[in-house]
Amino acid sequence: MLQTKIIPRMKEHVHVKSLLILAMCFSYIVHYLTNSYFVDYFLVGLCVLVFLLSIHVAKALPRYFGLGMFITGVAINVLKGTAIEGTANGILVNLPVMSLVILVPLLTIPFKIGGYFDSIHYYMEKFSHRLRKLFGSISIFLFCLGAILNIGTIRILHETIKDIKLAPEILAKSYLVGFSTVILWSPYFASVALVLYYLDVPVLQYLPLGLTLAIIQLVIGNLLFWVWLKQKKVSDEINSVLFYEKVKVEIEEDHRKNIIHLLFLLTFLIGLIFLFEFLTKWPMMFLVSFISIAYPFLWSITKQKWHEFIHHFTIFKETSVPNMNNEIVLFMSAGLFGNALTGTSISHGIKLFLNKIASISFLLFMIIVVVIILVFTFIGVHQIVVVTALVTQMDAGLVGTRPEVLALLLMMSWSMSAVISPVNPINLLVSGLLDKSGFSVGLRWNGIFLLVMLIIGSTFIYLIH
Repeated sequence: MLQTKIIPRMKEHVHVKSLLILAMCFSYIVHYLTNSYFVDYFLVGLCVLVFLLSIHVAKALPRYFGLGMFITGVAINVLKGTAIEGTANGILVNLPVMSLVILVPLLTIPFKIGGYFDSIHYYMEKFSHRLRKLFGSISIFLFCLGAILNIGTIRILHETIKDIKLAPEILAKSYLVGFSTVILWSPYFASVALVLYYLDVPVLQYLPLGLTLAIIQLVIGNLLFWVWLKQKKVSDEINSVLFYEKVKVEIEEDHRKNIIHLLFLLTFLIGLIFLFEFLTKWPMMFLVSFISIAYPFLWSITKQKWHEFIHHFTIFKETSVPNMNNEIVLFMSAGLFGNALTGTSISHGIKLFLNKIASISFLLFMIIVVVIILVFTFIGVHQIVVVTALVTQMDAGLVGTRPEVLALLLMMSWSMSAVISPVNPINLLVSGLLDKSGFSVGLRWNGIFLLVMLIIGSTFIYLIH
């Protein structure tokens, strides 16, 4: 009897929380378009309410870090004499990237309704008899689709290919090699959005650098896998059901058209960001959030798929949105803390330290930044916290480089730490899917890849700085 009362209450709580989170994101869009004073303070109150609802159900580490940073940020603002204004601004400072992270999964709806994942499964199965082709297909698929669908791409792909029965080590290598490239270049991903936002770098100015290093990383990952196959003396052939027996049944032409259409959609969505940024001069993160809402909505109307859209939106509201607790807590508290630090003696000390290192050697500066991010993320501090603390105290001119190069350095560090840290969401997802430890998935199976990319990536950044 008690259980029958508790379950509906829990569902009602989740429903209300989801609505408040979505209201926060929509209010951010309205706030940006209207720039209303009243919406400003309504939005601050809504953010605080969402933060309080999220913090008690967040995981232990984000909860303690988030609460500590939030309280410290408020205390610093009180000491600075900006208790209300400083705290309000700090709470809102990371709202653009928080809205982006929450709303981007909406873009998966047209892909699910359009049946594109069936065609992906078809081609994965087609290449399943050759390990090198399959590894390349998986990593390229994540490189392309992960740019739009974010971390959920790994889960979708795993469900698609799990019947091929690949060794966990091969899957861990392909998933992390492929997805680590997305972190370097995709304007729909939190790493790129956050860093470019703080450094005030236009996407078009950064993309050639980020995309070049991402392609290099993708190629290096595949080459290292080929070397690994030879060293381990693993046969490139896989014993599996012959795909070609099914070709008579499957209509390959339809799947080929579907994949071409999918690639067109990906290009269209990324191009849309650049076009609107050029025409409107609106910030990239606002545009991503706006497109994440507008595109699925308009697509469902033009394709007459409104009922299917409502079905998938309901699933998104009830499952995806309520599980954003860790991200909400970390983004909001890190923004408040980083904003509060500005102008303090701690901020001044960090700047002096970074500038001193850069004046000795830019190469040493790069190594120090990478090491700081890798060490802190490995012990459990999220990249949002570390990168926010660093980027808010950085001045590209003072360290002797361009803002887009500094952004690439932080992105490379974020990408590496996402693979190596056993408590990072990407590492946690892959280790959970494969039922292996985060240490094995990250450092043990991808350590050589990370070491090689540290050398090549640092050399690339040093040469272009």
